[in-house]
Amino acid sequence: MKTDSWICAVLDGASAELLALEQVGQFPSELRVSSRVYKCFTDLRARELSDGLPLLVLGTEVTEDQELAQAEFAVRS
Repeated sequence: MKTDSWICAVLDGASAELLALEQVGQFPSELRVSSRVYKCFTDLRARELSDGLPLLVLGTEVTEDQELAQAEFAVRS
């Protein structure tokens, strides 16, 4: 599966924000991503999801947010 470079930018930004929060003792419960990013993640993790495991990326549960633009993400504590 070909992964476009824009998804790498989403992961880089999300990991930096999650790390910054962790360094001050906050551990977010959710990473919200656009529909396109969510589809990429679920395609990549299809086997784990079919086994009933939650969708985790960067140690955080991922949910789809249809209001986010393709390269946007939001962290929820």
